[in-house]
Amino acid sequence: MDMLDDAILVTAAGYQELEQELQELTANGRRRMNERLREARLGGDIADNPAVVELLEEQLQLEARIASLSAKLAAAQIAEPPADGCAGVGSAVRVRHLESGDIAEYELVGPIEPRVGHRRVSVAAPVGRALLGRRTGALVEVATPRGQHALEVLSVRRAGLVEEAA
Repeated sequence: MDMLDDAILVTAAGYQELEQELQELTANGRRRMNERLREARLGGDIADNPAVVELLEEQLQLEARIASLSAKLAAAQIAEPPADGCAGVGSAVRVRHLESGDIAEYELVGPIEPRVGHRRVSVAAPVGRALLGRRTGALVEVATPRGQHALEVLSVRRAGLVEEAA
């Protein structure tokens, strides 16, 4: 049931966002950094110019982010939600919190997805991992940093599709 062992799964939208960030950093980020470095170097000797040293550190961080994104994208596999009714990356899972009766819907996303939160839950997080592979009607116990929670899976569908009125 652990879909994370074979590949780094990501939604198509998440892959596209990561790809766009990489393109932005390699094109515009590097260009802006080079311009800033050029201007700072006009200030004199590099050894006596703390602005250049700070910018060189920023440049290292920029290159590290570019390398990280490149590696993530190279290892990523775009996931299609399972067609068998099980929750997976790209699924929208509607749950009832049994303690409070509150109903919530979570979109399960890959562990490298940008903008996790706001009802987007990574399958590497406790709630996402607990919901992974579950079907409608399943009861799930999940341990989170905020304590133990019991959830009932009310529905599983492909994320982005509007649920029909009952």
